[in-house]
Amino acid sequence: MARSKGVTISVKVPINWESMTERTRQRIRQTVGRDTRVIRAFLGIIEQQEDKLLTGKNRDRIDDGKLDKLTVTALKVKSGYSQRLTVQHNFKVRFPRISQNEMIECRQTAVALYESYLKLRRKKGWKASHPTSINGSRRIPRWVFSQRFKLVENRTSASRWWLDIRDSLDSAPEKRIRHDRLNIPLKISPFHLNQIRRGEVKAVQLFTDRKRKWWVTIAVRIPIDDSPEESLPVAILGIDLGIEKAACATLLTPEKTRETRYFVQREKVDVIKKYDRLVADLQREMYTRRNNGLPSDRVAEKLRLMRSKRENVAKEYDRYLVRQLLDYISELSKNYTLYVAIGRLKNIRMRARKGNYRGRRFRGMIHSWAFARITDSLRHGLAQQGWKVKGKDPRFRAVPEGWTSIMCWKCGSKGTRPKQNYFHCPVCGYSINADLNGSANIAARLLTLTKSLHSVRGLGLWTRAVVRGTTNRRARPKAQRRISKRLSKGKSLLSTKELSSGSGESAAVHFAQTSLASFSDEANRSDNDPAVVRTVETLSVAGSDAPAAVQEKEARSSGGIPSR
Repeated sequence: MARSKGVTISVKVPINWESMTERTRQRIRQTVGRDTRVIRAFLGIIEQQEDKLLTGKNRDRIDDGKLDKLTVTALKVKSGYSQRLTVQHNFKVRFPRISQNEMIECRQTAVALYESYLKLRRKKGWKASHPTSINGSRRIPRWVFSQRFKLVENRTSASRWWLDIRDSLDSAPEKRIRHDRLNIPLKISPFHLNQIRRGEVKAVQLFTDRKRKWWVTIAVRIPIDDSPEESLPVAILGIDLGIEKAACATLLTPEKTRETRYFVQREKVDVIKKYDRLVADLQREMYTRRNNGLPSDRVAEKLRLMRSKRENVAKEYDRYLVRQLLDYISELSKNYTLYVAIGRLKNIRMRARKGNYRGRRFRGMIHSWAFARITDSLRHGLAQQGWKVKGKDPRFRAVPEGWTSIMCWKCGSKGTRPKQNYFHCPVCGYSINADLNGSANIAARLLTLTKSLHSVRGLGLWTRAVVRGTTNRRARPKAQRRISKRLSKGKSLLSTKELSSGSGESAAVHFAQTSLASFSDEANRSDNDPAVVRTVETLSVAGSDAPAAVQEKEARSSGGIPSR
């Protein structure tokens, strides 16, 4: 079966449990309980016969056909196939109150659970949680596919929307062709309807939470639009992630750098520092009590709760940042055929290992930075909007961030960072905010990695970025090469001690900068960041045919600061 293209979202809808009859409630409990027993039985057989059922190049998939031969007999078969009169585990005899299609859905649910476990085991080893080791009282619901249910609109006093699902508890033992139906009232709000109507409903799942409240999860497949709007001009948005300054986004077009926007979360930094202090105090108290032979169970429980609360706070701020970025991307997509690049901080935690002479503060800051969560959330959010985020030439891509904040966006030479937020190139004299320089370099790397954009030509640095990325050696004027050689005394400008980005990467603590609300209409008072102010006052866009004053006016009208 071919996989349909698109992204799947889940819509969680509460069941109107109070308006249901006692018989309908009992039927739901019995159906979910029966499905749980069948799924557990499949998981047990998969675990016993794992060596025989594994397939695929990485041995991380389960062969459905072999599992079917172990569990289900086959009397009606196609021509050329032999009947299976006996099997090692006859589920038709063991579970008589389930139909053939429902058993297939239980098998597919069990296979999906075990395949997820295999991938997790490959990543974490044998410490990964086993699906068969789940507490026996916990129910495992099956996914019901679109051929076996219907969402029906029927305005009644109980509910407007109903879930019509198959009920084979009585009809399956009686071997009836037409099974009974079960109508479940739902509490669907306008938000739920908008989400459901975004795509095609593929499956539903009945389950109960820890508070024993019943829900329906509706899986909706949203198609992906592979063909961007050709009438709009092409642009690339480069995103450089930070900590105190959460993100810096720069819009790059073939003509010039259009605008830059900063996303600052000072409150997050203060709150996380507060929780870090509380966690450190609890850890100190717990180890003190242990060393003195005193009980420390209550302190350990408080420590677990505090760590969980800190993690929830960090996740909430990351969700808010992703929401801001998605709104900003949607706003830019109205005027451009937009491509988005975000820095991929690969192996950055290796730089913060103990013994690398970075300090305890730097280690704690890097290890608490959830850049992968922000990247994955942004990718999923763009996929829900119909963006192509995987495959060949995607519109969203995580590009390597090494050297992006220390290399000059204008000439490609290695520069210096006298301050954390200030970049200066000794070769061409270019001075700019360091994160702005890094986000522009990230956008240029997406340009070099996306072949479909190489044919787009214009003024400014767009063409030069393609040339630098597609040639082995960067071409520079002889005067610049002589200056570079004199400054470096014949040595390479690239440090041999740095593993990825420069030590002044945006991961370190940034200079306090203003939020978006502090931008003024006058260029000289646009930001309290001295690097940005100096850039606005003295520099203009290289390669542009418009005067500096016109560029500043155009950039301010589009919502950003004029970037050079």
